[in-house]
Amino acid sequence: MLRRIPYTLLVCLGLLVSLCFVSTSWAVNPDDSLDVLLKPNNSNLAANPVVHQTKSTKRSNFGFPAPWTGNPYVQGPSTIRKVKAPPPMFFPAAAPMIGCFLPTPRVGQWQIGVQAIFANIRAQVQWPPNSTNWGWGWGYSEWTDFANNLGLPAHQVIPEVNAKYQFRCNWALQYTGLGTEIKGGKWVDNWFIFGFQGGGGSPQLWSPGQQVQSRWQYSYQKVGLVYDAVKNCKASISLFGGWAHADSRIDASCVMCGNQQSTLSKSIDTAAVGLELQKCMTTAPNGGTFSCEAKAVGMFGDDAAGVDVQVGGRYSIPVNCGRWGYMKGGYRLIDLKKSQNDFAIKTALDGGFVEMGFIF
Repeated sequence: MLRRIPYTLLVCLGLLVSLCFVSTSWAVNPDDSLDVLLKPNNSNLAANPVVHQTKSTKRSNFGFPAPWTGNPYVQGPSTIRKVKAPPPMFFPAAAPMIGCFLPTPRVGQWQIGVQAIFANIRAQVQWPPNSTNWGWGWGYSEWTDFANNLGLPAHQVIPEVNAKYQFRCNWALQYTGLGTEIKGGKWVDNWFIFGFQGGGGSPQLWSPGQQVQSRWQYSYQKVGLVYDAVKNCKASISLFGGWAHADSRIDASCVMCGNQQSTLSKSIDTAAVGLELQKCMTTAPNGGTFSCEAKAVGMFGDDAAGVDVQVGGRYSIPVNCGRWGYMKGGYRLIDLKKSQNDFAIKTALDGGFVEMGFIF
């Protein structure tokens, strides 16, 4: 009987240890195992899991929203915030946000345009300049009119090409040139003098009843420097200084007079100074700009004098990357006179013009 006592104690001890490991309070949290063993009758053991679960859900997420555990193909909920919308703005990318803007060439850019002048031609020539010096003095007109005497058209469309290169912020090189060739003829209905008889020293008298065939070749060019004295986004004032050159060749022949022909070919070289004004009027929402322009050039020297004046308006529209296209129109006057001992000539071209060009 004494041998059974140790086995009974061992069995009881094993059951006690098994109950301790199987108990739910022991399995709640490994950290509380010591409390369970030391305080098996604590009534707060059942509430411990809830407390630990609540603490774990309030863990900091560093400002990031909670992960969306719903459908991965549907965007999760986002925080709704009240944002005040900015006021509407209608400025296109090409239009500056400073109001009216005047397009001008930047450093390294070209401005090239082609102009058509609808010119009214008023031109006269004296050759020889004074018939009384030759013993005539009969009251004949000494000025030979291109239209009334030589039968040249009084109206002509004359093309001009102009180019401007901006090599400094306020300095540019500018060139303009026009040229034309006009042919005409008529039956002479009044007396006039033009040229010399047979290449001699006596003036050639053209009388009514003769048929005259005439041609006028004319060119006019200017080249010089442009200095922008005032230049801002809305206006500019520029000064021009350079050189002007003009060529005139007049041919008059009479078939019924034995192919008699007289030719006068002269050139004019003068200094040229001028002023140019540009003023921006308005800039549209699409970037187009309307501006006013005025130019005046005075020519003098070499027994010659003249003016070149043009006024008008220009509409410019942005193309891309700082480039512009423009179209302008207005009124233009080119008046040039030259007088020497052997001849005198006056040419005046005036009328409306249109021009198209690019700034690139």
